[in-house]
Amino acid sequence: MNASQSGAGEVATELKLDGPRLAAVPARREHVAQMQACLEGAPDYFARTEGRPPGPGAAAHLVDESEADPNRRVFVLVPRVGGPAVGVLDLHLDYPGPGTAHIGLLLFRESCQGLGYGKETNAAVEQALASAGFDTLRLSVVDENVDARAFWERLGFAEVGRLDRGVTVYEKRIAEE
Repeated sequence: MNASQSGAGEVATELKLDGPRLAAVPARREHVAQMQACLEGAPDYFARTEGRPPGPGAAAHLVDESEADPNRRVFVLVPRVGGPAVGVLDLHLDYPGPGTAHIGLLLFRESCQGLGYGKETNAAVEQALASAGFDTLRLSVVDENVDARAFWERLGFAEVGRLDRGVTVYEKRIAEE
């Protein structure tokens, strides 16, 4: 049974994406300042992908979009031991089709990169999605983000397509056997 057969709306509310060191908290209005700090704490990412820093309303925009789309979930990633948020996860369920989830963004403050948070968060996402009936995880990476391409390839994602805007689409099967 895939996620669409089990009801994506129900599945989405049951996803527990916590990793060993980070909790994935569903982003709400009260998290916008923490999320914005994470976005602003990754200036190299925005320089490579957008050519400019994130706008002052970037985090609020993410929350607004997730609240308007029943198949989209945005999470703020916070250390289990307490402290400020270290990252943001934007996840689209049943996109581009049933049974597939798409990571729109997995971003950590530059000061928190290279600590294994990305690998741990991805593992938690894969496990939660597979348990919920999803069979594929997908994401896209702009050509300028060479480090991200290498990261996702190390985690077993394979190129499945190219978009004409200089974007590579990656995919990984996550279905439980």
